Amino acid sequence: MATVENARELEEQISQVEYDCLKKVFHYIDARKDSRLDASEISEVLFKLGYKSTAREIDLMIWEVDDDLDHHVSWEEFLVMYQRCISDKTGLEPRNLFNLVQFLMYDKDCLGSISVEQTLQILFVRFGREKLDAEIQEIFGDEQRGADGQEKRITFSEYLQRVNARLLKKRSAKPEVTKVQIITKDQKNSVKKFVPALFR
Repeated sequence: MATVENARELEEQISQVEYDCLKKVFHYIDARKDSRLDASEISEVLFKLGYKSTAREIDLMIWEVDDDLDHHVSWEEFLVMYQRCISDKTGLEPRNLFNLVQFLMYDKDCLGSISVEQTLQILFVRFGREKLDAEIQEIFGDEQRGADGQEKRITFSEYLQRVNARLLKKRSAKPEVTKVQIITKDQKNSVKKFVPALFR
């Protein structure tokens, strides 16, 4: 499990490409250069992206990952948040800050919108070639070019709508049920005859 205590180990589990992008995003948000993120810094980034957010939304972003409850996000907490979210198979891990960070990792030029081409490197590193097309479709939909033939770009608001819809679908999916075979006492005794080491 990803915790602040094992943040150093997490650095080794994340690919170098992702780690470099994470560092860049952390430093981009950290306008005060004090090695921690606060509500005003996150608010400023959201404003630059054209996303209207409330103070409560930003406080929730921080609270979800603020393990030491100091109302800031340290580099270690930031790294743990990222690892938890990319490892989450259930869709239950809080991901408000993760969604912002992921978008900024794609938006390397800080233009406030992303294209398919900008997402390729991170998606390929994380999911491999076999899942790349499906991931791109989840983010951009079926049409990856606009009516003018230019590569389609989406804003942070559009990105959030798509990842949140995907998350809702993931959460509402029925979990896979594992079949359990019940062994009667007679069956157990007959198995004991053939494999006695299992019952010692």
